[in-house]
Amino acid sequence: MENNYILGGGPAGIIAAYYLKDHWLVDQKPLGQLNIPFIPGPRLLQYTPNMDSLIKEVFPNSNIHTEIAVIGYNENGDVSDSPSPEFKKKYVKKTRGVDKSENSFLSEGMKEIRHIEIDDLGEDSYKVFFTKMLEIIKDRGQLLEKSVKSFNPHENTIKFNDDVEGKYGNIISTLNLNIFFAINEIIDKAPYDLQTSTKCFYKTGYGEDLDSMLSKKTHPSLFYDYVYSADTDWTRQTFFRDYIVYETVEPIKGDTIQGNKILMKFENLPIQLKESYNLETMDNVSLLGRFAQWSHKMKANEVLDRVKEWTN
Repeated sequence: MENNYILGGGPAGIIAAYYLKDHWLVDQKPLGQLNIPFIPGPRLLQYTPNMDSLIKEVFPNSNIHTEIAVIGYNENGDVSDSPSPEFKKKYVKKTRGVDKSENSFLSEGMKEIRHIEIDDLGEDSYKVFFTKMLEIIKDRGQLLEKSVKSFNPHENTIKFNDDVEGKYGNIISTLNLNIFFAINEIIDKAPYDLQTSTKCFYKTGYGEDLDSMLSKKTHPSLFYDYVYSADTDWTRQTFFRDYIVYETVEPIKGDTIQGNKILMKFENLPIQLKESYNLETMDNVSLLGRFAQWSHKMKANEVLDRVKEWTN
């Protein structure tokens, strides 16, 4: 294999490595945020022709089908299908501390999201899909379980954490831009204001008996799959069959949210982009993915479309 490298083994890096078989995928702990032991909010394989074709290729013997995720907006205790202009302003201020909104915020203004599920995996389809793709990449011998200590895009040199160094032909970075700037020896970070705000994630049970909710048809996911809120201590709740995931800006005090017992939590993760730059390349290095391009709109389907353009 040539000395071409994809830096970072999250969903963006896995998609790129699946198609670019002449590139090493470099990551000591691939899958990124998918290593968290519960799904941190909506993780959907949005339907596009490219995504549909890829999933059927990776799972040729499975039942691939589409579902609709319904989005709600909680305002003053009432949940509706559409947010008010005032809601959008309050939500952006609360979650990012800024006054300017972007089209990609709040699920791009969509009320419903058509997405793909595999067999009866439901909400687990996203993680299972990327885990399977990573297995394929490993079986090819394409995974390099290292991290990059530094690289020089002018001299095309790269140095790994084990101090092995050499020349490279091509680099695609899916790394957070802050990490990208920290390991390169040339590119100036100064023009970019790469601020983030924090998110906290809480997995809770349901306060009411699950079988009872299902029999009475009061289970929240029968009406909405996830709900945004700007005037509560949580900013989004995602309804899974057996549990709820809440997102918040500040850590929750106590052991319940809305009367639902907290089972697991991850707090103060600096992963909320305050402003998008939508970068694609930097000094002959291709940038790919949400944190690499510093673009809130980049999701798995946009990454896939871009990689397909490279290979056509």
